[in-house]
Amino acid sequence: GAFGAQAKHSTATDLQIVNSLTVGYNESEVTYTKSGMQPGEWEAFVQSQLNIPMRKTEKHHERRQALREHLNEHHDVLRRHAAVLREEEDPSQRWMHFIQFRAQVANYNLELKSIAGSQYVGDIQIGTPPQVSSVVFDTGSSNLWVTSKECETYSCEHHNRFSHKSSSTFLSLEEKMDVQFGTGSITGVLGTDVFHLGPVHIPGQVFGRITAENGRVFLNDFDGIAGLSFSELSATGEKTLFDNLMSTGQLEKNRLTFYYDVHGKSGIMFGDIHKDLYQGPIHWVNVNRRLYWQVELVDVTIGDVSLAKEGVLCPRNKVPCTLVFDTGTSVLTAPTHSASFMLDTLESTGDPLCYHVRDDVSGTQVFCLEEHEYTSDGQLQLMGLDVDAPKGPLHIAGDTWIEKFLTVFDHDNDRIGIALSAAVQNRKQYAEL
Repeated sequence: GAFGAQAKHSTATDLQIVNSLTVGYNESEVTYTKSGMQPGEWEAFVQSQLNIPMRKTEKHHERRQALREHLNEHHDVLRRHAAVLREEEDPSQRWMHFIQFRAQVANYNLELKSIAGSQYVGDIQIGTPPQVSSVVFDTGSSNLWVTSKECETYSCEHHNRFSHKSSSTFLSLEEKMDVQFGTGSITGVLGTDVFHLGPVHIPGQVFGRITAENGRVFLNDFDGIAGLSFSELSATGEKTLFDNLMSTGQLEKNRLTFYYDVHGKSGIMFGDIHKDLYQGPIHWVNVNRRLYWQVELVDVTIGDVSLAKEGVLCPRNKVPCTLVFDTGTSVLTAPTHSASFMLDTLESTGDPLCYHVRDDVSGTQVFCLEEHEYTSDGQLQLMGLDVDAPKGPLHIAGDTWIEKFLTVFDHDNDRIGIALSAAVQNRKQYAEL
């Protein structure tokens, strides 16, 4: 399978070229070397091993229960707002109600990040000798940070903590970092070290070494965040992990592919895409701005109901709006006013939820989620989330989206690839058991 083999050890004569590779298959190991292979064959093989398995954490079910409770409370607020909309006779007054309504839901703006982090995590290695950290691979941010050995707050005690003193390749930049989240804050110091993604080494990667963290978000089962959005979004102004991977020239195609299977193996692929992971063609949509992985959103429809025609696609009926593909978010989100309308319509109809995206090359393309795909245990996987200009307003396609659609982040061409995931068939077979 695409995620059946994982590199366990590699050696390199320099920081750019891997010359031997030991790969673990279940309980056995096989060592491969560059010598004797045809030109290009070795590089292709190394790239084939650049797959990072991802897993649900041990507390996944507890976190899902917390998310269910959180969504129940949030949906109650959205329903009250929807009731006001239904009674409103003058559509021009809708956004006046929205401005008043925002104050009621402001505390939810970044709340879902505190739950999303526990869902899918993968391992990276840092330093010499390598130390393992379990991180959220987040296409909705561009910063890289891990919990440090110096951190002694309660939440840090439950994480793998990176010891910079144990790494011979660590260099301190002596530059402090402070980041405020909607549900907490972190304090740390910037440094550089070598990062390992399977058989590939990325030297001199700038990252944050967290020395203090506050907030319940950090009680989740991850040791850090690996931001994979564009460097333009980075708070530190430094290159992202993937930007530095690209600079080594070790990938034939500079792509990231996310594949989630709720009943099987999940993972990220660096480079080319394994054909067994998707069905049918890959549909490409150009990014409309190098900030988030975002595309132009011209409409969201629920059956025959159009949010654009109803004037609720984005605040002030801004059309087109923006759709962001964010692996750091568990659910679907929309501006709170739009989410209220969507919740009311979806709960009353159960119709397909369709996103209409557009670029100048491919025109408008439509991608739909059926009721059983946008709900979990009968609960709608949708939240209201307001992001102010200039970054917003926007809709977000989170893990709920990727569980149906394999999603490709193509750095070479600044575009998103969307294909029906092979996991959809796996879920169908699982449901029939």
